[in-house]
Amino acid sequence: MAKQSPQDRILCAARQLFFEHGFERVSTDLLAREAAVSKASIYRHYRNMSDILRCVTEAEAAKFREAVPPQTETLVQLKAALIQYGLKLLTFLNASDTLEFARVIHEEARSNPDLGKTFFDAAYGQTQRDFSKMFAAAQSAGILSDTTDAMDIAEDLIGLLEGMGLVRVQLGVVKVPYPDVETRTRRAVETILRMHAV
Repeated sequence: MAKQSPQDRILCAARQLFFEHGFERVSTDLLAREAAVSKASIYRHYRNMSDILRCVTEAEAAKFREAVPPQTETLVQLKAALIQYGLKLLTFLNASDTLEFARVIHEEARSNPDLGKTFFDAAYGQTQRDFSKMFAAAQSAGILSDTTDAMDIAEDLIGLLEGMGLVRVQLGVVKVPYPDVETRTRRAVETILRMHAV
């Protein structure tokens, strides 16, 4: 098995420590000790703890994102790409460690708005940008109307996909936000395409 790089050890340790203690209570001393690196090594790879949080969040989001942009030159391709991405997103959001990570961040963001912005940009913002790229490509290909900004369409789709599921979990109403990811994803994608397809 390959040895983890110092950067990977820092991110793995940071993720675990954020779960256990919350963001604000994780010091660079604690992180260096848990990652078995020096504080200098932390600062060689990351600007500050917020930068580490951003990288941890991006690594979490990368678990469901596509490495290669999907083909979206036909309506069939666009629909398939949106469904595939939506299924991965909701499956990811159903995972207990994802829910716990989001809970920790939401609690910490009340006292640290910069933390909330960092998390939002790396998670929700990146997801919106990913969907927006698909919609913009489809608009350029002439299969979607170009009268609505691609970022707005992406935000609408995310709203349809996520709905009230995460709110129900945060309030303790349910344990799993999306019990039927397939039906929910298809319904959201079909609704968006009915609204915007040429």
